[in-house]
Amino acid sequence: MDRLRYILQDAVVNIRRGGWGGLASIGTIAVSFIIVGIFLIITRNLGAMVAEWKEQFQVTVFLEDGITAEQLALVKKRIQSERAVKGMAYTSKEEALQNFKRELRGKESLLEGLGENPIPASLQLGIHEAYQTPEALRQLASFLSRLEGVEDVLYGQEWVDRLTAAVRMLRLLGLSVGLALGMASSLIVSNTIRLAVYARVEEIEIMRLVGATKAHIRAPFLLEGLIQGGLGAGLAILLLFGAYRATLYQLQLTPGQIFGIGVGSFLDPRWAAAMLLAGAGVGAFGSLISVGRFLRT
Repeated sequence: MDRLRYILQDAVVNIRRGGWGGLASIGTIAVSFIIVGIFLIITRNLGAMVAEWKEQFQVTVFLEDGITAEQLALVKKRIQSERAVKGMAYTSKEEALQNFKRELRGKESLLEGLGENPIPASLQLGIHEAYQTPEALRQLASFLSRLEGVEDVLYGQEWVDRLTAAVRMLRLLGLSVGLALGMASSLIVSNTIRLAVYARVEEIEIMRLVGATKAHIRAPFLLEGLIQGGLGAGLAILLLFGAYRATLYQLQLTPGQIFGIGVGSFLDPRWAAAMLLAGAGVGAFGSLISVGRFLRT
């Protein structure tokens, strides 16, 4: 217990002695993790957007005007037999026209003179996510378009696939940037710790002469790096959360309101914890590099 207290006190003294160098290390780590955190927040919200759009994804089957009740029943039966389809809703011509009028919002006069209702009846199909691939959708659309009484089939999966690809690219880019910034932060911490080591050369030499082990000498500096890294990552999370809340306040939004779907969320708590651990790890790694070089001389 006494040894642990000594190591902790020594680490705190080193941080105080570090002055602006220690603050620069903490600040650099904070900036690095702010950038990483921004990538994580963006990818989390884009991922939620894609997941919700996939859940709501539909294929629309437009029906011919002259379709009979028997033909409609047969079309429904054939569609229900498809494993890709998880649900189906029918919209009549009259319902479709009323929906369109609601979309016009007071501009219904634009429809005057059209005479007969030009909007076709349709079926809206919910699709299982496993079948929301370009090839599976093309096969389904081809099958549906050949059914008697079907005029056209509409689906828009391409933009969902592009957004999914964008999420993957952002995650990869965020990981690459995070690794690069982590290495840069480790070097800065390493330089700060090295200055602390050189400032205590005589003390360390005396400790060596009286039989102190390398682990005993290394421990306070390792703890100093852990504290600097953890403080930097913690500061980054606090600043990100403050910016997040301020943005929602300025836009008068709450999480989940953006685009009417589950977008506007902060960092996943597991990722926030991972950032704290990564920050401490970056600081510890920089300390090990610096102290290790000195102890090898």
